[in-house]
Amino acid sequence: MFLSFIVGVMADPLLRRLANYDWLSSRYLFANSKAYENLGVLWYRKLLLATPLRSFNTMIHLSNDRSLVSLQRTRQYMASAEIGHWVALAAMLGLTVVAWWLRGPKIGIAHLFFNTVGNLYPCLLQQYNKRRLCQLIAALEKRRT
Repeated sequence: MFLSFIVGVMADPLLRRLANYDWLSSRYLFANSKAYENLGVLWYRKLLLATPLRSFNTMIHLSNDRSLVSLQRTRQYMASAEIGHWVALAAMLGLTVVAWWLRGPKIGIAHLFFNTVGNLYPCLLQQYNKRRLCQLIAALEKRRT
């Protein structure tokens, strides 16, 4: 998991230099929020908030300010964290295949479990929250015009 974290943190600044980073950060895996809820993202969110893991990314929270600028900044942090988790997920999937092949199915399944809990579900949670935040940003922008 630590290796996954390092890969994700190092990859995001490199990916930011790509011309299509904004396009990449605005993609969603599912068309509606209900699909995320059906996969247990809300349950995972409760789990994160009940453990010390909630203090890992302190930049992603809604402040009392709720101005358009602060919401857009929070969305950027969310997109950055999401892309970092996607990169880490891909890197760890490669290591999972190698571990399965070299060490057997028990180790491979353990890697798969931790990759799912440590990278896939954070990606899905970021997408779920990002969608909700984008709706709030759109409402604020509409109110300003």
